[in-house]
Amino acid sequence: MKNAMLFCIALLFSVGANAATLTLSTVGSSGATQSIDLNNNSTVLAGGTVANSGVWESLFDVTTDVDTPVKVEWSFNPTNSLSNAQLAFGLLTGPGGGYVGAPTIFNITGDFIFTAILTAGSFFGVDIFNATSDVLKYDLSISAVPVPAALWLFAPALMGFFGLRRKALKTAAA
Repeated sequence: MKNAMLFCIALLFSVGANAATLTLSTVGSSGATQSIDLNNNSTVLAGGTVANSGVWESLFDVTTDVDTPVKVEWSFNPTNSLSNAQLAFGLLTGPGGGYVGAPTIFNITGDFIFTAILTAGSFFGVDIFNATSDVLKYDLSISAVPVPAALWLFAPALMGFFGLRRKALKTAAA
């Protein structure tokens, strides 16, 4: 048991807990403004406004310095102003380039969150298009999720499983 605990502690300290650095860039928009509010960080923020009712789109590229899982969140204010939209996420041929294969498409009618994994040095499109809405403000947040942070949450459970296994072996031997 002591060896298992020491192994878990060594594992936690051997894996870096720093989040990746994300870089976001604007590609273009139609029917909406777009801007980047926070960039080159473990969380990048962007947004824009739709000044008139109608169809609009807003296209962004994101890249990272290390392979990392991310949480991508689109939000709209007021929420009920968005009638419908399509979100696209996928690997790009380069900055501002086309998608490699078919992107993942989400049909949405309000705020939306999804997770994905970014590969170091690759460019990924994070786009909203065919959006129909009244006047609104939209925000995009992409946050790197450091995997080792979750290990601290799971370590006590793993130690509990080791203890249960040991107890089961003692009961079976008796």
